[in-house]
Amino acid sequence: MADLFPLFLRLEGRKCVMVGAGSIARQKLAGLMDSGAGLHVIAPFAAEEIQRLASEGRLSWTRAEFEPAHLDGALLVIAATGDLVVNEKVYRAALKRGVLCNSVDEPAHCDFYYPAVVRRGDLQIAISTAGKSPALAQRIRRELEEQFDASYIAWLNWLGSVRELFFRRRVEPQLRTQTLHRIAGRAVFERFRSSREKHGGHRG
Repeated sequence: MADLFPLFLRLEGRKCVMVGAGSIARQKLAGLMDSGAGLHVIAPFAAEEIQRLASEGRLSWTRAEFEPAHLDGALLVIAATGDLVVNEKVYRAALKRGVLCNSVDEPAHCDFYYPAVVRRGDLQIAISTAGKSPALAQRIRRELEEQFDASYIAWLNWLGSVRELFFRRRVEPQLRTQTLHRIAGRAVFERFRSSREKHGGHRG
């Protein structure tokens, strides 16, 4: 099998389909909801949380058994029914239409995998084992969460503002690159964090 290609997708406003609306589907909702995706849930029955989200207009719920036409215009689909026969139908329909599919707990039927993610504001660190050991990915995530504390949120915002300023002032490219790499180093981060702790700005 070829190597996976790691990337971060902008899903805001894009049609994403979730087939299934029970406990398995609920575990996969948060990331899609946070991304602003146009989430369409397909299931004859839905968990109370999904019914509530649908009533609030935060997702759409079609009370029906899955049909291939439900994937029309979709960028990706999650097969989260717990029924291998239905999940297989979803995967085959997605394959035929060129829609990316994740069939939960079936690595062979996944075009992409849910990574374990460390989030510190706009800093995201994703860990994938290509579906071989989600438990290992979760362990590494916990370790990285200790290493990358909440002070990275403010530091990244500062780095971003400096970079924006340099581009706006048309700083010479070589000097700009050298300086941005220098201030992204650990020594500068430690001084930044110490300064925030001294002035009560760090709570992480």
